[in-house]
Amino acid sequence: MKEKLMIAADIGASSGKMAAAVYDGRQMHINEYWDFPNRPADIGTALYWDVFGLYHSILDGLAVFREKYGQAETFAVDTWGASYGLLDRYGRLLEPVYQYRDERTAGTMEDMRQVMDEWELFLLTGCQCNSTYTLPQLYSCVVQKSRILESAEDLLFLPDLLSYFLGGQISCEMTIAGTSCLLENRQEDWSREVMKRFGLPEKMLPPIVEPGTTKGRFGAWAVEKTGMQDTRIIAAVGHDSAAAVAAIPEFGKDALYISVGTSISMGIEREHCLLTREAFEKGFKNTGGIDRRKIIYRDFSASWHINEFLRTKREGGKDYTHPDLIWLAQNTPSPRVYIDVEDGLLNTAGGDACAKMNDYLRRTGQRLLETDGEFIRCIYESIAMKVRYYAYAFRELKEDFRRVYVINGGSRNGLLMQFISDALNMEICAGMPYATISGNLLTQLYARGEVASVEQMRQLSKESFELKVYEPQQGAQWKEEFARYITLRSSQSIIH
Repeated sequence: MKEKLMIAADIGASSGKMAAAVYDGRQMHINEYWDFPNRPADIGTALYWDVFGLYHSILDGLAVFREKYGQAETFAVDTWGASYGLLDRYGRLLEPVYQYRDERTAGTMEDMRQVMDEWELFLLTGCQCNSTYTLPQLYSCVVQKSRILESAEDLLFLPDLLSYFLGGQISCEMTIAGTSCLLENRQEDWSREVMKRFGLPEKMLPPIVEPGTTKGRFGAWAVEKTGMQDTRIIAAVGHDSAAAVAAIPEFGKDALYISVGTSISMGIEREHCLLTREAFEKGFKNTGGIDRRKIIYRDFSASWHINEFLRTKREGGKDYTHPDLIWLAQNTPSPRVYIDVEDGLLNTAGGDACAKMNDYLRRTGQRLLETDGEFIRCIYESIAMKVRYYAYAFRELKEDFRRVYVINGGSRNGLLMQFISDALNMEICAGMPYATISGNLLTQLYARGEVASVEQMRQLSKESFELKVYEPQQGAQWKEEFARYITLRSSQSIIH
């Protein structure tokens, strides 16, 4: 068969990656990756995403691949969730795209509780949102009496916005909409009740399309910049975590996924959302996946803490690499102290990350850290402890699993993978550091009819990628430490 080129763009909070790939009828082959930065713009009064910089980076990547590999049949983009742009009635962007950590949402969660408590919101949407979700960002406009929503004709999440820049079609892919807290609890249509209760105009809600839907072709302006003629824009699984889940080889109802990046998303795939009181109290959330499957998950910061440690050390004159950090942790005995990777103060940008960690340890009655090796080992072990905590929470909900898959960039950290295997006291399969972009590409094959089902997508992934198996080596010691972890008490508990 003639191999047809497909191109994917996967944009994360700190960088973007594009891939050019072909399918030979048995395996998917990625010809080349192309990287570009994602630098938020802090202008003092607000924090924005440089969405136009991302748009131009995609155009540049498309032009590079056109020169090397020829015309692409399809293209799709996925990103993190919750970020959005607002269009006016002429299709023009009304304001810059806010970074989800912008301080305009400070206090918004408390404002929202005056309208609806968290339990009712969970029953309506299946979500438990924090200030980074779309709903609080939009509601901050209502609270602050901004008139921006009055002029908004369409709300587009970031993958849909970038696709709109390229092709001009206005629609919203289902899985990325699930990161907003604006969908009803089946994760398949907008919640008019939520929009009404929070005073948000329904007129800005675009039509929802499923993953694999064609969103038109590149517009003349994009063709001129890239040389890509008749390339179809596909609605990929737009939410990066859901895209990664779509790509996991042989993933099914008996498996747990752990996607490790700036944050960890870990969860299970089911036919229906989980809306019990116990699931709510344990902090679990629901979102949509490919083929209208449901993902029940928990997310929390992971590599964020590593990146903040790197930034702090770089500002102090030490420019560590990730291999440097792994070596430090391997050659440092466990300090046997733990941070809560979900702690609010540890998740604020800027400042001295090490000082923040020691402040947390001081507040929780633990000994302070001294060496760089101790700090980074504490971060790794704290991440693994949180993974164990939520894995066991699934079992307490009678949502059991027999297999564990760890995917995306963090899967390259063999030491962290061993810690997770030990913490769970289970064999884990780890790999596919670019699982998200692979899921994007597989969705394009699904859209083109070259694979007929999600099961065939995952079988093709098995034929195309390798996973490494990690066996637990110190399960008993981690079980003992976990008992200490959950009993640590102070003014702020280590477990939420």
